[in-house]
Amino acid sequence: MWGNYTFDYAFSLSRDRSGGLISVWDLNYFFKEQIWCDDWYIIVKGRWATSDNVFFMINIYGPQEMVDKIAMWNRLLEFIRHHEGHFVLFGDLNEVGDQSEHHGTEFHRPSANTFNTFIDDAGLLELLLGGRNFTWMNKAGSKMSKLDRFLISQNVTDIFPDVKATALPRGWLDHTPILLNCNKIDYGPVPFTFFHSWFHRDGFDDCIRKAYNECSLANPQMPYHKKLKWIKQNIKEWNRLAKNIEASKKQEVLRKLNDIEEKIDSNTASDSEKEDRLKLLKERDDIQQLEDMDLMQKARVNGMLKETKIQNSFMVY
Repeated sequence: MWGNYTFDYAFSLSRDRSGGLISVWDLNYFFKEQIWCDDWYIIVKGRWATSDNVFFMINIYGPQEMVDKIAMWNRLLEFIRHHEGHFVLFGDLNEVGDQSEHHGTEFHRPSANTFNTFIDDAGLLELLLGGRNFTWMNKAGSKMSKLDRFLISQNVTDIFPDVKATALPRGWLDHTPILLNCNKIDYGPVPFTFFHSWFHRDGFDDCIRKAYNECSLANPQMPYHKKLKWIKQNIKEWNRLAKNIEASKKQEVLRKLNDIEEKIDSNTASDSEKEDRLKLLKERDDIQQLEDMDLMQKARVNGMLKETKIQNSFMVY
Protein backbone atom coordinates (compact mmCIF):
# COMPACT_ATOMS: atom_id res chain seq x y z
CA MET A 1 0.00 0.00 0.00
CA TRP A 2 2.79 2.46 0.91
CA GLY A 3 5.67 0.24 -0.19
CA ASN A 4 5.73 -1.60 3.15
CA TYR A 5 3.59 -3.63 5.54
CA THR A 6 3.71 -1.21 8.47
CA PHE A 7 0.08 -0.20 8.62
CA ASP A 8 -2.77 -0.33 11.08
CA TYR A 9 -6.51 0.00 10.65
CA ALA A 10 -9.87 0.43 12.37
CA PHE A 11 -13.20 -0.70 10.99
CA SER A 12 -16.94 -0.58 11.58
CA LEU A 13 -18.99 -3.55 10.40
CA SER A 14 -21.63 -3.27 7.70
CA ARG A 15 -25.08 -2.08 8.66
CA ASP A 16 -28.17 -2.49 6.46
CA ARG A 17 -27.13 -1.49 2.90
CA SER A 18 -23.88 0.07 4.07
CA GLY A 19 -20.77 -1.99 3.34
CA GLY A 20 -19.05 -0.84 6.51
CA LEU A 21 -16.16 1.55 7.08
CA ILE A 22 -12.40 1.18 7.32
CA SER A 23 -9.61 3.64 8.10
CA VAL A 24 -6.03 2.64 7.27
CA TRP A 25 -2.83 4.52 8.14
CA ASP A 26 0.94 4.15 7.83
CA LEU A 27 2.53 3.51 11.23
CA ASN A 28 5.62 5.46 10.17
CA TYR A 29 3.64 8.69 9.87
CA PHE A 30 0.59 8.43 12.12
CA PHE A 31 0.62 7.12 15.69
CA LYS A 32 -2.75 5.94 16.96
CA GLU A 33 -3.73 6.54 20.58
CA GLN A 34 -7.42 5.64 20.75
CA ILE A 35 -10.33 4.57 18.53
CA TRP A 36 -14.10 5.10 18.67
CA CYS A 37 -16.36 3.19 16.28
CA ASP A 38 -19.98 3.93 15.44
CA ASP A 39 -22.43 2.70 12.83
CA TRP A 40 -21.78 5.82 10.75
CA TYR A 41 -18.23 6.87 11.56
CA ILE A 42 -14.78 5.87 12.87
CA ILE A 43 -12.76 8.27 15.01
CA VAL A 44 -9.01 7.67 15.29
CA LYS A 45 -7.13 9.78 17.82
CA GLY A 46 -3.40 10.10 17.23
CA ARG A 47 -0.42 12.22 16.30
CA TRP A 48 1.35 12.81 13.01
CA ALA A 49 5.08 12.19 12.93
CA THR A 50 5.63 15.83 11.98
CA SER A 51 3.55 17.23 14.84
CA ASP A 52 3.11 16.72 18.60
CA ASN A 53 -0.49 17.91 18.42
CA VAL A 54 -3.45 15.59 18.94
CA PHE A 55 -5.54 14.89 15.84
CA PHE A 56 -8.96 13.27 15.57
CA MET A 57 -9.35 11.73 12.11
CA ILE A 58 -13.08 11.11 11.64
CA ASN A 59 -14.09 8.86 8.72
CA ILE A 60 -17.82 9.23 7.98
CA TYR A 61 -20.36 7.36 5.90
CA GLY A 62 -23.55 9.38 6.32
CA PRO A 63 -26.93 7.66 6.71
CA GLN A 64 -29.85 8.12 4.33
CA GLU A 65 -32.72 8.82 6.72
CA MET A 66 -33.22 12.30 8.17
CA VAL A 67 -33.66 11.06 11.73
CA ASP A 68 -30.39 9.12 11.51
CA LYS A 69 -28.57 12.13 10.06
CA ILE A 70 -29.68 14.31 12.97
CA ALA A 71 -28.56 11.64 15.43
CA MET A 72 -25.14 11.38 13.76
CA TRP A 73 -24.51 15.14 13.67
CA ASN A 74 -25.55 15.42 17.33
CA ARG A 75 -23.19 12.62 18.38
CA LEU A 76 -20.27 14.12 16.49
CA LEU A 77 -20.98 17.60 17.85
CA GLU A 78 -21.07 16.22 21.38
CA PHE A 79 -17.76 14.44 20.80
CA ILE A 80 -16.04 17.53 19.41
CA ARG A 81 -17.24 19.68 22.30
CA HIS A 82 -15.87 17.23 24.88
CA HIS A 83 -12.43 16.67 23.32
CA GLU A 84 -9.56 19.04 22.69
CA GLY A 85 -7.47 18.67 19.57
CA HIS A 86 -7.40 19.11 15.82
CA PHE A 87 -10.34 17.62 13.94
CA VAL A 88 -10.41 16.33 10.37
CA LEU A 89 -13.76 14.96 9.18
CA PHE A 90 -13.95 13.25 5.80
CA GLY A 91 -15.84 10.69 3.77
CA ASP A 92 -19.16 10.24 2.03
CA LEU A 93 -21.24 12.49 4.24
CA ASN A 94 -24.29 11.74 2.08
CA GLU A 95 -25.38 15.34 2.38
CA VAL A 96 -25.23 18.60 0.46
CA GLY A 97 -25.08 22.04 2.00
CA ASP A 98 -26.68 24.03 -0.79
CA GLN A 99 -28.94 23.54 -3.80
CA SER A 100 -25.99 24.25 -6.12
CA GLU A 101 -24.25 21.11 -4.83
CA HIS A 102 -26.59 18.71 -6.60
CA HIS A 103 -28.14 18.22 -10.01
CA GLY A 104 -30.89 15.88 -11.17
CA THR A 105 -31.81 14.85 -7.62
CA GLU A 106 -34.27 16.27 -5.13
CA PHE A 107 -32.89 18.92 -2.80
CA HIS A 108 -34.01 18.56 0.82
CA ARG A 109 -33.52 21.95 2.47
CA PRO A 110 -34.23 20.91 6.11
CA SER A 111 -31.55 18.25 5.88
CA ALA A 112 -29.08 20.74 4.37
CA ASN A 113 -29.88 23.28 7.10
CA THR A 114 -29.19 20.67 9.79
CA PHE A 115 -25.87 19.88 8.14
CA ASN A 116 -24.84 23.55 7.90
CA THR A 117 -25.86 24.14 11.52
CA PHE A 118 -23.62 21.26 12.60
CA ILE A 119 -20.66 22.77 10.71
CA ASP A 120 -21.18 26.17 12.36
CA ASP A 121 -21.75 24.79 15.87
CA ALA A 122 -18.67 22.54 15.64
CA GLY A 123 -16.49 25.42 14.43
CA LEU A 124 -15.45 23.61 11.28
CA LEU A 125 -14.22 24.84 7.92
CA GLU A 126 -14.76 23.12 4.59
CA LEU A 127 -11.66 22.80 2.43
CA LEU A 128 -12.32 24.06 -1.06
CA LEU A 129 -12.25 21.15 -3.48
CA GLY A 130 -10.02 21.49 -6.51
CA GLY A 131 -10.92 19.77 -9.75
CA ARG A 132 -14.66 19.08 -9.46
CA ASN A 133 -17.98 20.63 -8.58
CA PHE A 134 -19.61 17.28 -7.81
CA THR A 135 -18.12 14.16 -6.24
CA TRP A 136 -20.83 11.62 -7.12
CA MET A 137 -22.24 10.91 -10.57
CA ASN A 138 -24.45 8.13 -11.85
CA LYS A 139 -23.28 6.20 -14.92
CA ALA A 140 -25.60 8.03 -17.26
CA GLY A 141 -24.31 11.40 -16.05
CA SER A 142 -27.86 12.59 -15.35
CA LYS A 143 -27.58 12.86 -11.55
CA MET A 144 -24.74 14.49 -9.59
CA SER A 145 -24.11 15.61 -6.02
CA LYS A 146 -21.28 16.87 -3.84
CA LEU A 147 -21.46 14.19 -1.15
CA ASP A 148 -17.76 13.78 -0.31
CA ARG A 149 -15.69 16.48 1.36
CA PHE A 150 -13.17 17.40 4.05
CA LEU A 151 -14.18 19.45 7.10
CA ILE A 152 -11.41 20.63 9.42
CA SER A 153 -11.21 22.60 12.65
CA GLN A 154 -9.65 26.01 12.22
CA ASN A 155 -6.51 25.07 14.17
CA VAL A 156 -5.53 22.43 11.59
CA THR A 157 -4.30 25.13 9.22
CA ASP A 158 -1.96 26.37 11.98
CA ILE A 159 -0.13 23.03 11.82
CA PHE A 160 -0.51 22.35 8.09
CA PRO A 161 -0.93 25.74 6.38
CA ASP A 162 -0.54 24.18 2.91
CA VAL A 163 -3.22 21.53 3.39
CA LYS A 164 -5.48 21.15 0.37
CA ALA A 165 -8.17 18.86 -0.99
CA THR A 166 -8.02 17.70 -4.59
CA ALA A 167 -10.48 15.60 -6.58
CA LEU A 168 -8.73 12.76 -8.40
CA PRO A 169 -9.91 10.93 -11.56
CA ARG A 170 -13.08 8.97 -10.84
CA GLY A 171 -11.93 5.76 -12.56
CA TRP A 172 -14.42 2.94 -12.01
CA LEU A 173 -16.12 4.55 -9.04
CA ASP A 174 -19.35 6.49 -8.99
CA HIS A 175 -17.69 8.65 -6.32
CA THR A 176 -14.65 10.83 -7.01
CA PRO A 177 -11.65 10.01 -4.76
CA ILE A 178 -10.51 13.06 -2.81
CA LEU A 179 -6.95 13.57 -1.61
CA LEU A 180 -6.05 15.63 1.45
CA ASN A 181 -2.40 16.38 0.83
CA CYS A 182 0.51 18.13 2.47
CA ASN A 183 3.63 16.58 0.99
CA LYS A 184 4.72 14.07 -1.68
CA ILE A 185 7.71 11.81 -2.20
CA ASP A 186 8.62 10.09 -5.48
CA TYR A 187 10.68 6.89 -5.20
CA GLY A 188 11.64 6.85 -8.87
CA PRO A 189 11.52 4.15 -11.54
CA VAL A 190 11.19 0.43 -10.84
CA PRO A 191 13.86 -2.09 -11.98
CA PHE A 192 13.56 -4.30 -15.09
CA THR A 193 11.17 -7.22 -14.73
CA PHE A 194 9.53 -9.55 -17.24
CA PHE A 195 5.83 -8.75 -17.08
CA HIS A 196 3.06 -11.15 -18.09
CA SER A 197 1.09 -8.24 -19.56
CA TRP A 198 3.64 -7.99 -22.38
CA PHE A 199 2.11 -11.08 -23.99
CA HIS A 200 -1.12 -9.10 -24.37
CA ARG A 201 0.53 -6.02 -25.88
CA ASP A 202 0.93 -5.56 -29.62
CA GLY A 203 4.44 -6.07 -30.99
CA PHE A 204 5.99 -8.10 -28.18
CA ASP A 205 6.33 -11.35 -30.16
CA ASP A 206 7.82 -9.47 -33.09
CA CYS A 207 10.29 -7.76 -30.77
CA ILE A 208 11.59 -11.10 -29.43
CA ARG A 209 11.77 -12.68 -32.88
CA LYS A 210 13.56 -9.71 -34.42
CA ALA A 211 16.08 -9.41 -31.58
CA TYR A 212 16.92 -13.13 -31.67
CA ASN A 213 17.40 -13.13 -35.45
CA GLU A 214 19.61 -10.04 -35.31
CA CYS A 215 22.03 -11.45 -32.75
CA SER A 216 22.04 -14.89 -34.41
CA LEU A 217 22.89 -13.45 -37.83
CA ALA A 218 25.51 -11.07 -36.41
CA ASN A 219 27.32 -13.90 -34.58
CA PRO A 220 26.01 -17.48 -34.91
CA GLN A 221 28.44 -18.59 -32.19
CA MET A 222 27.28 -15.98 -29.69
CA PRO A 223 26.87 -17.52 -26.19
CA TYR A 224 23.32 -17.90 -24.96
CA HIS A 225 23.75 -15.47 -22.06
CA LYS A 226 24.90 -12.76 -24.47
CA LYS A 227 21.92 -13.42 -26.72
CA LEU A 228 19.68 -13.13 -23.70
CA LYS A 229 21.32 -9.82 -22.78
CA TRP A 230 20.78 -8.54 -26.32
CA ILE A 231 17.14 -9.60 -26.29
CA LYS A 232 16.67 -7.97 -22.89
CA GLN A 233 18.01 -4.66 -24.21
CA ASN A 234 15.61 -4.83 -27.13
CA ILE A 235 12.71 -5.61 -24.80
CA LYS A 236 13.58 -2.57 -22.72
CA GLU A 237 13.50 -0.34 -25.77
CA TRP A 238 10.26 -1.91 -27.04
CA ASN A 239 8.68 -1.54 -23.61
CA ARG A 240 9.72 2.10 -23.38
CA LEU A 241 8.16 2.90 -26.75
CA ALA A 242 5.04 0.81 -26.06
CA LYS A 243 4.51 2.49 -22.69
CA ASN A 244 4.91 5.94 -24.24
CA ILE A 245 2.32 5.13 -26.90
CA GLU A 246 -0.01 3.60 -24.31
CA ALA A 247 0.44 6.55 -21.94
CA SER A 248 -0.32 9.03 -24.73
CA LYS A 249 -3.42 7.08 -25.68
CA LYS A 250 -4.55 6.91 -22.06
CA GLN A 251 -3.99 10.63 -21.54
CA GLU A 252 -6.00 11.39 -24.65
CA VAL A 253 -8.83 9.13 -23.48
CA LEU A 254 -8.78 10.68 -20.00
CA ARG A 255 -8.68 14.18 -21.46
CA LYS A 256 -11.74 13.47 -23.59
CA LEU A 257 -13.48 11.86 -20.61
CA ASN A 258 -12.68 14.85 -18.43
CA ASP A 259 -13.98 17.29 -21.06
CA ILE A 260 -17.24 15.39 -21.37
CA GLU A 261 -17.65 15.01 -17.60
CA GLU A 262 -17.06 18.74 -17.16
CA LYS A 263 -19.89 19.33 -19.62
CA ILE A 264 -22.05 16.83 -17.77
CA ASP A 265 -21.03 18.52 -14.52
CA SER A 266 -22.27 21.85 -15.89
CA ASN A 267 -25.33 20.28 -17.58
CA THR A 268 -24.22 21.20 -21.12
CA ALA A 269 -23.39 17.73 -22.52
CA SER A 270 -25.28 16.36 -25.50
CA ASP A 271 -26.68 12.84 -25.73
CA SER A 272 -24.01 11.87 -28.26
CA GLU A 273 -21.27 13.06 -25.90
CA LYS A 274 -22.74 10.94 -23.14
CA GLU A 275 -22.67 7.95 -25.51
CA ASP A 276 -19.05 8.74 -26.40
CA ARG A 277 -18.26 8.74 -22.69
CA LEU A 278 -19.33 5.09 -22.40
CA LYS A 279 -17.04 4.13 -25.32
CA LEU A 280 -14.15 6.05 -23.76
CA LEU A 281 -14.74 4.29 -20.45
CA LYS A 282 -14.31 0.95 -22.29
CA GLU A 283 -11.02 2.12 -23.87
CA ARG A 284 -9.75 3.32 -20.51
CA ASP A 285 -10.69 0.03 -18.86
CA ASP A 286 -8.76 -1.97 -21.47
CA ILE A 287 -5.63 0.08 -20.89
CA GLN A 288 -6.07 -0.04 -17.13
CA GLN A 289 -6.42 -3.83 -17.21
CA LEU A 290 -2.89 -4.15 -18.60
CA GLU A 291 -1.54 -1.72 -16.00
CA ASP A 292 -3.30 -3.64 -13.23
CA MET A 293 -1.63 -6.87 -14.39
CA ASP A 294 1.75 -5.19 -13.90
CA LEU A 295 0.83 -3.91 -10.44
CA MET A 296 -0.42 -7.30 -9.30
CA GLN A 297 2.80 -8.96 -10.48
CA LYS A 298 4.92 -6.39 -8.65
CA ALA A 299 2.96 -7.03 -5.48
CA ARG A 300 3.44 -10.80 -5.72
CA VAL A 301 7.15 -10.69 -6.59
CA ASN A 302 8.34 -7.87 -4.38
CA GLY A 303 5.75 -7.99 -1.63
CA MET A 304 5.10 -4.32 -2.12
CA LEU A 305 4.22 -1.75 -4.75
CA LYS A 306 7.05 0.63 -5.62
CA GLU A 307 4.94 3.61 -6.57
CA THR A 308 4.66 7.25 -5.61
CA LYS A 309 4.35 7.48 -1.84
CA ILE A 310 2.11 10.12 -0.34
CA GLN A 311 2.83 11.41 3.15
CA ASN A 312 0.38 13.01 5.50
CA SER A 313 -2.64 12.17 3.35
CA PHE A 314 -6.07 10.63 3.65
CA MET A 315 -7.99 9.53 0.58
CA VAL A 316 -11.76 9.40 0.52
CA TYR A 317 -13.67 6.98 -1.75
